[in-house]
Amino acid sequence: MRPLRRADGVFRALHDALVGVDIDFAALGDAGFSKEDKDFAIAVWADRVQTEYRSIQVMTRFLGEVLGAGDPLDVYAGAVEAIADEVRHTALCAAVVTGLGGVPPLPDPVGEVENPGFLQLGMAERALGTAVSMLAVSETISTAFIEDLRTRPAHPVIRAVLDATVADEETHHAFGWAYVEASLARFDASGRDFARLVVETTLAPHEAHAQQALAAMAPAQRRLSAWPEAHLAWLGIASPERQALVYEQVKADVLRPQLERLGLW
Repeated sequence: MRPLRRADGVFRALHDALVGVDIDFAALGDAGFSKEDKDFAIAVWADRVQTEYRSIQVMTRFLGEVLGAGDPLDVYAGAVEAIADEVRHTALCAAVVTGLGGVPPLPDPVGEVENPGFLQLGMAERALGTAVSMLAVSETISTAFIEDLRTRPAHPVIRAVLDATVADEETHHAFGWAYVEASLARFDASGRDFARLVVETTLAPHEAHAQQALAAMAPAQRRLSAWPEAHLAWLGIASPERQALVYEQVKADVLRPQLERLGLW
């Protein structure tokens, strides 16, 4: 595992200005968590470090795509802001891991491996695919997971991280849905078919995880109140079972209606 490092010096000042939050992460080290809960939390938050790092890469690629597509000038601001937000989220997750006594990891491989078929598409098609997958679908699901955690008590440090993150995520998926709707207008039926395929591909792992978790639940357990998980929520994490229920809820309440409206379901 390669650790996510800090350069400090002049870079530290630039980084702190971008992240823009003042949180005492050292307070996590004195919180008296059980070793089992702390180890689980380190593993989950370390995975979030890697996921958010990938999001920096995806949004940086998206900026190149909208520029290459010749999109309207004001679209670029949304892409640039999303890149900065993903750097902020990566930093927050890394600070939680460090505060809990872990080492934040880089993803492996560090470089994003792209599908050759995707790279052969035109920039407009690539931008549409990225917006559907990352900004519309994935950010909507991520926001639902975070909002679910914010409905329950959390350690003050974790609460501050969740609050800072969700404010950005809500902007991301609003931008994403607007971009997808505008972008679809320049494509024919084949473009809509491509976007629909992207939706299916993006949802596939979420569907697989949810169905696996739901299959192991008795009917009476298929409700959020059956999985209170106060000790996990305090650390900003949730079980696969609770996440499956949240996913099913956001799919029914938000994702499916939005995708049906755009002709992508």
